[in-house]
Amino acid sequence: MAATNNTSAQAEVLLSIKGVSKSFDSTLAVDDVSLDIHKGEIFALLGGSGSGKSTLLRMLAGFETPDSGRIVLDGQDITALPPYLRPTNMMFQSYALFPHMTVEQNIAMGLKQDKLPKNEITDRVAAMLKLVKMEPYARRKPQQLSGGQQQRVALARSLA
Repeated sequence: MAATNNTSAQAEVLLSIKGVSKSFDSTLAVDDVSLDIHKGEIFALLGGSGSGKSTLLRMLAGFETPDSGRIVLDGQDITALPPYLRPTNMMFQSYALFPHMTVEQNIAMGLKQDKLPKNEITDRVAAMLKLVKMEPYARRKPQQLSGGQQQRVALARSLA
């Protein structure tokens, strides 16, 4: 897995990954990865299956701990910080949408579990549908959507 960076040296570093490695038993998943991502930069992490992309993202989110190296986000070393204290979100590859629920019901699920008032749930769901441009699909079930549309529903649910 290689990263290239054509950003000006003057741009402020938002994320710095320094010498990060991670093994699972005897399998080396991430091997001494170092990269900087600057504020305002668009960054893509590309690599073949099993190259460590998801493991690196899981370490950034705090779901895995590096065996070595550091992860610094906006000047703060977050390497040992638990996920709930990190200012990050993660979109999983499997969207885990409930197939028996509509798009709007999927988005509202977490809000209902948090026992928010009904009018607040309605408002937040409407705002998220608008944000991800899924208003026309609010009453459809996940299997009636494309993969990209399902991903937008999962994103809306995570942001709600």
